[in-house]
Amino acid sequence: MLIEPSAVLIVTLPLLTFFALSIGECVLRTVPARGQETGADMVINLSGFAMQGALIPAIGYLFSHSLLPRLAPAGEGVLGFGFWGAFLLCLVGVDFLYYWQHRLFHRIGLLWRLHRCHHAAPTLSVWSTARNSLLMHFLFVYLLVNPWLAYLAGSVEGFLLAASVTASLDLWRHTRLAPAPYWSAVEWLLITPRLHHRHHDAADPCKNFGANLSVWDRLFGTLRAGNTYPTTYAVSDAPDPWSQLLHPLSVGHALDPPRRA
Repeated sequence: MLIEPSAVLIVTLPLLTFFALSIGECVLRTVPARGQETGADMVINLSGFAMQGALIPAIGYLFSHSLLPRLAPAGEGVLGFGFWGAFLLCLVGVDFLYYWQHRLFHRIGLLWRLHRCHHAAPTLSVWSTARNSLLMHFLFVYLLVNPWLAYLAGSVEGFLLAASVTASLDLWRHTRLAPAPYWSAVEWLLITPRLHHRHHDAADPCKNFGANLSVWDRLFGTLRAGNTYPTTYAVSDAPDPWSQLLHPLSVGHALDPPRRA
């Protein structure tokens, strides 16, 4: 049986992007790291890649391909979007949901405790992309919503290709690659690394919540543009790295979110 080219692209695009950006951070011009990662930080980073790169996609695949056909057999492809409709549903529609979910992560104290691990990274790089507490990986819209929408959309291939593009953009916006002259134009549409670094500013992490698109921040007043980069990345109220990873709700650490968003 021949493997569809779209299936190959869906699987390999984030992986190829990761390797390309890892090399790029070594050989191309980058912005200052500002902080130093420890061995514990790298363990958190790698655990995130294992969760988001393997376990979570596997759960989503089993849910949409095995469980949903049994629970709702009449729902498969009911939206009838076709390839590009399903692609835009994921790339734009899910991105809109993520924007509001991300704002809630910064607004509600309990959710901030779970999300805070990501903002405890002492610096940003392609390696810190998936850094999260173990529990947090199961709460993103990418697991809660994507399997349903992929099943209902009408084109699983189109939806999953957009999910791969989203994963690749996620890797890109966490890099330390220095700004290119065209980024100012690109930022009218996309969240660039420069915009996302500002979201990780320890002094004000409540801007630039978008994942793929900057339009949501522009529309709802949370965009923070400019050429400067943070001087400090890791938020000050995070517990020790192992608590961040294993029990982020541990008693004794601040419950208040960093700032109202």
